[in-house]
Amino acid sequence: MNMIIPSETRRRCNDNALHCFGTAYMFEKHAKSIRRKITFLTFLGIAAPATVGAFIGTFNLSPNVTKFVLVLAGLISILQLIFSIWALASGWNDHLSYYLESKSANYRLADEYTQLANIISISQTEFDTKLQVLETEGKLRNDLDNRHDITDKEKRMGMRAGLRQYRRLCAGCSTMPSSMKPTNCGVCGK
Repeated sequence: MNMIIPSETRRRCNDNALHCFGTAYMFEKHAKSIRRKITFLTFLGIAAPATVGAFIGTFNLSPNVTKFVLVLAGLISILQLIFSIWALASGWNDHLSYYLESKSANYRLADEYTQLANIISISQTEFDTKLQVLETEGKLRNDLDNRHDITDKEKRMGMRAGLRQYRRLCAGCSTMPSSMKPTNCGVCGK
C-alpha cells in the first residue's frame, strides 16, 4: 500500500540533501585548489630544465650568459624541489584523491535524498528502508569528512552553496543566496 510522505520527513530528506550538496561543493573547491598547485609544480619541474636546454641548444650564448641561465634554472629547480617536498610531506595527492571521492559521494547522496523527498507514491516499508540506508551512508560519509580540517568559513560556504542550490532561505539572515559572494551572515556568509 502506498503512502503519502509526511512533510516533516520530506523536509528531513531535503535538509540532508542540502547538507550533502554543501559538503560536496566545499570538497570540490579544495580539490580544484590542490589540483592547480600540483599542475603548477609539475609544469615547473618540466619547464625549467626544458627551457635551459632550449636556450643553450638554440642560441650561441657567451659563457657568462650560459652561466647566468644555468644559475637561474638552478634557483628555480631548488624552489620547485622545496615545494615538491612540501607537497609530498603534506599529502597533496592523498588529499586530492579524498576530496574528489567525497565530492562525488556527497553529490550522489544529495541527489538520492532529493529523489526520495520527491517520490509521489511509495510503500511505507520501502520508503523507510531507503531513508535508513541513505541516512546510514550519510552518517558514515559525514564521519569521514569530519576527519579533515574543515574551517567554520568553509562550513558557511558549503551552507551558502546548499541554500543557493535548493533555493532556501538562510536561518540566520532570512535571505536566499543568489551568488556565492559571502555576506555578513554568521550562518551562510563571512
